[in-house]
Amino acid sequence: MDFSFKGLRMKSVFIVLTVFLLQLFICVNAYSEYIFKKDGSIIKCTIIRDESSYVLVRDDSGRNVNIPRNSIMRVLYSELYIGKVYIRLTDGKVLEGYQVDEDRDDYYFRKEINNPAEFKISRKKVMFIARTNPTDLSSEASVERILIRWSPPFKPAKFYRVYLRKNVKGEKFTAIGETEENFFNIRELDKCTAYEVYVTAISDSGEESLPSEKIVTNTTPLSPTEPELIEKYSDDGKSVTLTFRWKPVTDPGSRVKSYAVYQAGSERKKLGTLSGTEYVIKGFPAEGKHLFAVVSVNDAGVESSDLEIIYDAGYRFFYSFSFLYLAPYGDLAVVAEPGYGFLISAFIGRKYFSAGFETGFFRFEGTDRDIKKMSVVPLLLLVNYSVPLFSKVSLRPVIKAGAGYQMFEYLRHPQSDPSDPEVYKKDRFNPMLAAGCFIETGLTDMVSVFGSGEYYSIFQKSGRMSFSGYSIGAALKF
Repeated sequence: MDFSFKGLRMKSVFIVLTVFLLQLFICVNAYSEYIFKKDGSIIKCTIIRDESSYVLVRDDSGRNVNIPRNSIMRVLYSELYIGKVYIRLTDGKVLEGYQVDEDRDDYYFRKEINNPAEFKISRKKVMFIARTNPTDLSSEASVERILIRWSPPFKPAKFYRVYLRKNVKGEKFTAIGETEENFFNIRELDKCTAYEVYVTAISDSGEESLPSEKIVTNTTPLSPTEPELIEKYSDDGKSVTLTFRWKPVTDPGSRVKSYAVYQAGSERKKLGTLSGTEYVIKGFPAEGKHLFAVVSVNDAGVESSDLEIIYDAGYRFFYSFSFLYLAPYGDLAVVAEPGYGFLISAFIGRKYFSAGFETGFFRFEGTDRDIKKMSVVPLLLLVNYSVPLFSKVSLRPVIKAGAGYQMFEYLRHPQSDPSDPEVYKKDRFNPMLAAGCFIETGLTDMVSVFGSGEYYSIFQKSGRMSFSGYSIGAALKF
C-alpha cells in the first residue's frame, strides 16, 4: 500500500475542508466594517465578498451593494466612533475633528465627517483625545421618577438635551428636557415601566453631539410599609430570634408578586424571598447594630426601594435638650408662680435601657412682692427604660436622683427702718428626686422628638418643695 499517496490525499481533503469552513464562518459570522469612499461618504456594512475589482457588501438596510474598488479610499475593520472629538496637543492647543484612522505613528482626522479632506497628527504630539458627547450615563429609579447622571465631555457643553422612550418596539425617542447640569430628574412616569434614555451635548454654536450610551431602566413598584421588629432573646442572652413584619403592597399597578429580605451594610446580602409579610431569623448574634431591608418585587423582577429595619443591640450615646413649663404644688405653690426652664441630658444605653446625667435651669417668680425669684440648677443621675408601642413610637419611664442647687432672692425689712428693705440672697444644695414618663418618636435613626411629664421634689430642712414639669424636646443618638 502506498502510504505516502494516502497521506497526501488526506492532507488535501483537510485543506479544502478547512478553507470551506473558514469561508462559511466568515459569511455567517461577518462583523461590521466601515468603507470610506473617495467622495467622502462612509458606509457601515458587512463585507460579503472582497474581489480585486469590487467589494460586495450588505448595508444597514440589508441590501447587497457592489462597490467598485477604485472608488474606495480605505476599509476600516474595527468599530468606529464617528462623533466629533477634541484633540489635546502637547503644546496646549485643542483641536476639533473626526478621527477616521490611526497607525503606529499618526492619527488621521477630518474637519467634516463627509468631506474626504483629511489631516494627520503625529502620535508624539497628542496628549489625549476626548469625545464631545456625554459619557458614563447612569440612573436611579423610583416609583414615578428616574434620576439620570452623566460625565460631561472634555469641553463643557452649553447645555444637555435628554431623550426618552418607553422600551417598546416601535416607540420613538422624544426630547423631554434640557439642562445645564450633569444630571436630570425625569418625573411623572408610569410605575413598573421600562424606559430607554440617552443624552446629547449642545455646543456654544448649537451643534448637537452624538448620543451618550443608551440605557434601559425600570420605574419601581411601591415599597412595603409599617415595618415591625419583634425580638426574642435566648436564655443566655447571646442570640436573638428576629421577626420582621410589614404591611403588604396592595396597589394593582405595582404588580407585586413577592418580597425579598436583605441584610444591608458594607455588603448587601440577600436572605430570602417570600410571598408573605413575615420573615424570621433564628439564632442571630445579640450584639452590634445591623441594618435590614425589605423590598417588594413585581412580575418583571424589578425591586422597590428599601423599607429599612434596624436591629441595634449595641451601646449608643444620647444627647437631648428640652424646654419645660413648671407648675408648683403644695407649699411651693403658696410662694411661687408657675415657672419655666430647660434641661440638657447625656446618657448611654442599649436598645431599651439607658443611664446618664442631667442638668439645666429652673426659675419661678414669687407670689409675694418680697420674694423676687427662686431658681434651681438640677444635678441629677437618671435611668430610663424604653417600651416600644408601635412603628417608631415608644414610651420611656424615667427615674432621676441627685441634688438641686437652689438660689433665693427676696427682700428683708430691717426693724430699724422697714421702709428701706434689703435684697437678701441665699443658696444651698438639697437632695432632689424626680420621676416621669416620655412619649418619643423617631424621625430618623439619629434624631427623635419627645414630650414628657415629670414630678420633682426638693427636700429642704424646712420641708419639701414639689412641682411638675411638662417638656418638649429633641434627642440625638450616636
